[in-house]
Formats: sequence, C-alpha cells, structure tokens
Amino acid sequence: MSQEQIFGTRLKALRLQQHLSQRELAKRVAARLKEQDGRGFDFTYLSKIENAWMVPSEAAIRVLAEILSADSDELIYLAGKVPTDLGEKLQKQTHDKNARLFYRSVVDRELSSEQWDELIAKLRKITGE
Repeated sequence: MSQEQIFGTRLKALRLQQHLSQRELAKRVAARLKEQDGRGFDFTYLSKIENAWMVPSEAAIRVLAEILSADSDELIYLAGKVPTDLGEKLQKQTHDKNARLFYRSVVDRELSSEQWDELIAKLRKITGE
C-alpha cells in the first residue's frame, strides 16, 4: 500500500468514526481554510484524497486533524510530509554542532518503539517536563 493510500484510508476511517459525510467534512474544512488563507476545499477534493489520487497541503491536513480530533503530526507523517515547524526548528538548531550530531545519530539508527519511548523519557527528565 502506498503512502497516499495509507493516508487516505486513515482519513476515511477517522471521518466515518465521526459520522461525517464527505460533503459535511469538506464544508467544515473549507470554512476554516477560507478563514486562514482563502483556500477552497470541496467534497470532490476530499474524495480524491481518500482514494489516494491527491495529497492535501499541510494546512489542510492540520484542519482535517482538528475537525476529526486526530493527531496532526500522525496525519502529516502518513501523508509523506515533514511538518513545516519541525523543518524550521531543525534549521535553527543546525548552527549548533551538538544538535546536528544528535539529529544525525538518531536518524541513522533504526530505533524500536521501546527505544524511542526510553529516549523521549530521558529527554523529558533532562528538560524537567
């Protein structure tokens, strides 16, 4: 299954869990996107997304996630995108040699879910979260 198919399938499942038709969800998304930046969004576009013919913008994904009470980072990932804010933060941190070394070290390793959980727990302990 392609990344687009996984994203479309997940989006459709979330929509159905909320008992929304494509028309109703598209109407809600369109209203929010219009407020944000004047973009349009209709049920035919939503159908194309759910059927893996198109991938929406990050802004549309974030609105979809909000309306569907879903994790926007998960949906952005499933859509095969990198969150803009993450990219910006990485660019700001790359001036620091240690930040680059840490990032490269993590990316180059194939960590298990348990290892990620452990790493995140250690990070939260270090930062006092």
